[in-house]
Amino acid sequence: MRYVVLVLIMALALIAGACSSGGDTVEVGLSEWVVQPDPSSASSGEITFEANNVGAEVHELVIVKANSAADLPVDANGKVDEDALPAGAFIGEIEEFAAGGSESATFDLEAGTYILFCNILEEEPDGSFESHYQEGMVTTFTVN
Repeated sequence: MRYVVLVLIMALALIAGACSSGGDTVEVGLSEWVVQPDPSSASSGEITFEANNVGAEVHELVIVKANSAADLPVDANGKVDEDALPAGAFIGEIEEFAAGGSESATFDLEAGTYILFCNILEEEPDGSFESHYQEGMVTTFTVN
């Protein structure tokens, strides 16, 4: 009987552990021309970003460790040059996804300041470029 009780207790502990998130969750609204995290800060450790494209265009979410958006290298078309970022600054991204869609990813973040942005560059019919980053799809996110 003790063995059965012990097995049941262990099973309940495993179920309870599987149900806990183990970190913070941040909802990020993406639209023309806004990146809006809720909340705007989180505790260090595993943070799940749930990106919701509430706009009309395709968007993505890029996470970079930097003190400010002004520190990010930008090319001639207004796109952040991810290859020119300092070593270790690029944390990760949720690749582009369609309007009305949602995607998520979890990153292990240490305390500091991060920049969240959409780095999509679209070529317009007249040959000019529209940089989502340059249009304002950028915000600061703090990890405590």
